[in-house]
Amino acid sequence: MQTATRPLSQDAPSPCAASAKGPRSRNAPTDSAFKTVPPARRAIETPGWMQATLDDALLGKFLHLVHTVCGISMAPSKRLMLQTRLHRRLQANGLTDFSSYYALLTSPEGRNGELQAFVDCVVTNETSFFRERPHFDFLDDATLTRLAMEGEPGHLAMWSAACSTGEEAYSMAMVAAAAAARLPESERWRWSVLATDISIKVLAEARRAVYQAREFDRVPASLLSAYVLRARDGASDAVRIGPDLRKHVSFGQINLMHERFNPGRVMDVIFCRNVLIYFDTKTQQEIIARLCRHVRPGGLFILGHADVLRDTTLPLRLVRNNIYERRKD
Repeated sequence: MQTATRPLSQDAPSPCAASAKGPRSRNAPTDSAFKTVPPARRAIETPGWMQATLDDALLGKFLHLVHTVCGISMAPSKRLMLQTRLHRRLQANGLTDFSSYYALLTSPEGRNGELQAFVDCVVTNETSFFRERPHFDFLDDATLTRLAMEGEPGHLAMWSAACSTGEEAYSMAMVAAAAAARLPESERWRWSVLATDISIKVLAEARRAVYQAREFDRVPASLLSAYVLRARDGASDAVRIGPDLRKHVSFGQINLMHERFNPGRVMDVIFCRNVLIYFDTKTQQEIIARLCRHVRPGGLFILGHADVLRDTTLPLRLVRNNIYERRKD
């Protein structure tokens, strides 16, 4: 038996029609609560300093300036890198083109002020704690004690000649401090580290001596616990070189391009690592010769793994791993 069904009448209200045809809700908004959609806003214009580009002529001028001031041989292929870095200097000086910026740099006013900011902007600062570990392993207790007693008796003088943000200098300091501390008190020698760089900006960071904990992965655990302080805020990753180490490290600006830079004393150990690769061959050898004058006979002159000593007339004898000893006269 079939059940009869009645077709839905057009007049019968449907569930959907109830809301469509029913009376307006009391809470329904009125047109007065809305406003017309405004036209799309005009796209934000790119500042003029961000649009500045280096043409071939200006690029040549800036590359020559980099070489003259810093000694760095920068290839034309570095155009985009140089342009990007110098955009920040255009912004800082309220300029919109590189021609005006070059004019500023070569003016008396610029040479006395902006030129240092230019140097800070273009130099590359790549370093780390205990980079090229064999160099630090070579500086064992016996070697450092010998160096300390042969020069100015009882004092070990070391120099990080391109210290960047300080990691190399503080690595040298940790090695020296630990070696001296392991001696009987009556036999301990004093030590000091001079750290210099061309960049005022990185020297300021080095003086602060604040780093991130992850940067100490290569530091031996015994040195880490003895000479590095962790932030009191447990959530912070910041650490700082301890004051007992910092007080033995002094900082200063030295441009290795200058004919007569003066570190203040003859050194027992000089580190000049992985900076010479940015200079042309002639400049490299001139810098090495000048540095060589500041390490005492019997002292050590240490280059980076990528550095090459081509001048065989210098009074240096290769020991190992780009570690040289200044020959005794």
